[in-house]
Amino acid sequence: MTLKRLILPIAIVTLLTLVLYWLVASRLLLDPPDTTSSPDTSTNSAEVVKTEFEPVVTAAVEPATNAASISEDSGRRGSSKLVEIFGRVLDPELQPVDDVFITEERYFFNTRSDAEGNYRISLNLPQHRYPTLNFLRHKFNGKRIKLTKELLQQKQSYELNVILEDNPDTVKLSGWVGNELGVALEGARVELTAQEVFDGENFYLTVFSDPRGNFQLDGVRVAEKYRLSVNLAPEYPVFLDPDFSVSLNPQPLNIELKSLKFVDIDGMIMNREAAPVADFEIYVSNVTTGVHSGKIVSDSSGFFSLKHFPVGEISLATRGSDIYEITGLVLTDNEYQNLLLTIDRGNQNLTGWIKGENGIVPQRAMVTLDQTLLDGQIRYHQYRSQATDIDGRFTFSNLGSGEYRITTYAQGYQKQELMHRLRSRSDEVQVTLRRLED
Repeated sequence: MTLKRLILPIAIVTLLTLVLYWLVASRLLLDPPDTTSSPDTSTNSAEVVKTEFEPVVTAAVEPATNAASISEDSGRRGSSKLVEIFGRVLDPELQPVDDVFITEERYFFNTRSDAEGNYRISLNLPQHRYPTLNFLRHKFNGKRIKLTKELLQQKQSYELNVILEDNPDTVKLSGWVGNELGVALEGARVELTAQEVFDGENFYLTVFSDPRGNFQLDGVRVAEKYRLSVNLAPEYPVFLDPDFSVSLNPQPLNIELKSLKFVDIDGMIMNREAAPVADFEIYVSNVTTGVHSGKIVSDSSGFFSLKHFPVGEISLATRGSDIYEITGLVLTDNEYQNLLLTIDRGNQNLTGWIKGENGIVPQRAMVTLDQTLLDGQIRYHQYRSQATDIDGRFTFSNLGSGEYRITTYAQGYQKQELMHRLRSRSDEVQVTLRRLED
């Protein structure tokens, strides 16, 4: 009896031992042992690919060692991607070219090649953008290379070796940017754009001044048709030379930007009957600086404020189907101004219809209504346009008083213009179009 009682416990222990052994064996098969003690011949987890643009010459350039961190950072950012481009720059004799300026033309990442021609540039670009690199150096032809999705193939590290052809007619421009007090200006955007095509390429180059105000434009061809601009908004106006020329031995550039003066403006928007216009939105641009803009919105009483806007000539215009434009206004350097803006807005309507000389209604004829008034140097212009309905009718509402030019045209008919002065709250006009002669 004792032996029979022991059989059941022994069977249970044996079964548990088999189950434990099976679990341990399965874990070992799923997780192979760590092999970190074995030699690691790879210096980077990211695969390095070579371009076929130019002959590749063996060089002491190591693959990027931070490719893994680049990939992790790119995943965290989501909307951007990081890619590293590296390689060598050589001359036609396959000798290294040093001090080559390598820049991404849209986002302005840049670097320079070292004494052995080696370079490395890290680019942080939006997911849908792919880099375009410019390789520029005086005494050489520049090279512009687009790196496409197919070339990069989602790699974080890419080898690109480039050969530059000799060209003695390319030079380096050096310059300095400061204000009227002689203080160096950092971060000024310097743009040089060729107004003629070189070898099928449109040359344009953007650099930024350093903390000492210095900048360099390298690999520029000798020519007479360039546009040079220097921009450090919002405190300074744009410097512009639309007829800049580059000689074989260029002198250093010394560019002075004069500080802008800013004013706070209060004003009112009213119609031609001097009644306030509420909730009216119009955009203002500074013509003098070329870079400053803002928006004016009138309140329920027609009043508005425009804070910290630079002095100079301004223009105003609405956006949408009804266009209002005001030009010729000049802001002075007074601390306070009461600016009155007059627009064509009232309670009068103009209704009309268009027909052909044979009585047939033209299909979708276009009707424009415009008015231009001058008040000294200030020009007020309003423009509206609409298509006629199936019966050839049109209606313009919320018009102010005065005379308007009505222009009508339709396919197959002659364009016609007429002047009409509003005389009541609801005027009507009829326009007859003549067919075009064959």
